[in-house]
Amino acid sequence: MACSESRVHDVNMNYEARFALLDRISVQRTRLERSFTTGMRELERLQLKRQPRPQPQPAPAAKAAPAPVHQPAQPNAPPPTYVMSESAGDQPLFCAAVTPDTR
Repeated sequence: MACSESRVHDVNMNYEARFALLDRISVQRTRLERSFTTGMRELERLQLKRQPRPQPQPAPAAKAAPAPVHQPAQPNAPPPTYVMSESAGDQPLFCAAVTPDTR
């Protein structure tokens, strides 16, 4: 927008035509600013809507009888031949492909 305004001042034309062009540029600038402001408000509204809300805690159930302790079938079982390695941390369940930015 600023480039357009400066070009209007650089061009050799009468004042009426120059003011008409500057008026159109001003109207377009106002529309763009209003559109930007509306878009920012909509984005903020959607972000607030998307924020997770705390889930209500269910009422505590009546105390149930403790679960029976499980006894292994063979008390003197040999140790397993294979032991899993330590966890490498949480792994994502799904990884979407990255889409290139085409702007």
